[in-house]
Amino acid sequence: MTQNMIMDKASSQNITFGLTGKGILDNNNKFRNMCSQTVIIITDEFEDEGIIRDLADTILTRGCKNVAFCGADSDEWQRIFCEEDREINGFYGAGDYDDFAIMWRFEDLDSLNDVVGRCWNEVLILCSNLNLIRECRTVLNEN
Repeated sequence: MTQNMIMDKASSQNITFGLTGKGILDNNNKFRNMCSQTVIIITDEFEDEGIIRDLADTILTRGCKNVAFCGADSDEWQRIFCEEDREINGFYGAGDYDDFAIMWRFEDLDSLNDVVGRCWNEVLILCSNLNLIRECRTVLNEN
């Protein structure tokens, strides 16, 4: 499920919503090159680590360099994404890691509007379930 909408209050970026999992990225030509996108992953559950690694590989090998995490297990998601980033881009010592992704976490969904407002490019918000997508829309529309 992919939906697009323009949010005037969030610097007019194109915001796309989807469910976590590789399927959203495989079924849409828009995601073949993700250099111009910030991916925000919001999850309340820890999925199979293999699925998370596959998603990380897909996002990072398509050029995405900005990834944010929020939710109960966001620290584990970020850890896995960082490991995959090091594996993809290599890290052998200081100065050898030039092509890395910027990853950060934010603590609660109420700050989503601020996070999206700071993004300078297109935003893909991936949530672990439909209820979280609804909550994200509510937060973005409130402000």
